Amino acid sequence: MRRFLIRSAAMLVFLLLVMAVVGPEMVGVLVAAIALLLGWWPSMFRLIGAWHPSAVGIALFVFAAIVLVAGSHSLLRWLYAGLRNRDDSRWPVAWHWKWTICGFAMLACALVAICSLVLTTHQVYWISKSSDPLFADPFRKGLGVRRVARELQMKADDLLWNSVKTHEAFLQNDLATRSPRSEDLPAETIQPVWIEGNSQTLRAIVLIPRRPLFHATAWVAVLQPGTNCAVEPDQLPQVLASFGIGSTGQIFSQGTPPRP
Repeated sequence: MRRFLIRSAAMLVFLLLVMAVVGPEMVGVLVAAIALLLGWWPSMFRLIGAWHPSAVGIALFVFAAIVLVAGSHSLLRWLYAGLRNRDDSRWPVAWHWKWTICGFAMLACALVAICSLVLTTHQVYWISKSSDPLFADPFRKGLGVRRVARELQMKADDLLWNSVKTHEAFLQNDLATRSPRSEDLPAETIQPVWIEGNSQTLRAIVLIPRRPLFHATAWVAVLQPGTNCAVEPDQLPQVLASFGIGSTGQIFSQGTPPRP
């Protein structure tokens, strides 16, 4: 145990030295590695919180597992008794329970490995086809929704809320001046929902953070001619419903939707 703690402390010091050498511009690479190593822990708690099993379902699962293991053990014990060489004393007299349990454990591990391989292939393919940035610098928030909303509000007012020109201004980053160190484009960090009006004019724009690094400070901006307000992400379904969008799934046609 002591040796493990010493090795862990040495690894932590090594990572801190690497972060100090490479600087904040390359820390995202380390964050990606740490997320792959430890990302399953918060995901497990999130899945447990979203899982709402019923007592009947759990009872049926336990009963089915007991019947499967007990039935398999009985079958294997019968086959072993018929195939056992009775003249060889090296063979145990009866089939042991631990052999059956170890067999099911090996089968479960094999299924988990196969599922992991399939999911890893799926995620690698999804990342290769995704237009989102591979990683973001956690030491700065990048483009805040509120600042982009303020700049886009002024640009939309100058363009008289023309649908095509306002859309182009957002995609081409033709907004106000940005921070010299900020390299992120609004279209990469924010998902816009364009609410069309009449005569090629916009009725409203909803700006949603695609993948906020700081969930406690994440906001959804609602832009309308002459007004600009920010709401919490939990109120997004109500905001979309007020503009006639029944669910967040309807914004797929306008780009990649935000992910938690």
